Amino acid sequence: MALANSSPKSGLEKIIDYFNNSLEVNYPIAIAKIVEDTGFSWSFVKKTLTKIKEEYDGFHFEKSGNTWISWKDRDHIIKKLDDTCSRFLKNNGKEC
Repeated sequence: MALANSSPKSGLEKIIDYFNNSLEVNYPIAIAKIVEDTGFSWSFVKKTLTKIKEEYDGFHFEKSGNTWISWKDRDHIIKKLDDTCSRFLKNNGKEC
């Protein structure tokens, strides 16, 4: 008997799971290692990491020398929340 929510995971979900379950906090990793571990193409991984950087907190992705590196700064990267105190601080410079 199949579970009700047994739909296949998207590439984005698989990469987020990879970061949440396989990587240590504040341990940088190169795209090449992510490609090797996940089996996704370099271009797909770069495009996905760019999207994660824009939409998730606790995640970093930047170029260092001739390579792209990524790391998480918390146990689990999470989707950015729209209505947080920090959003108001960024928008108007006032304290909450």
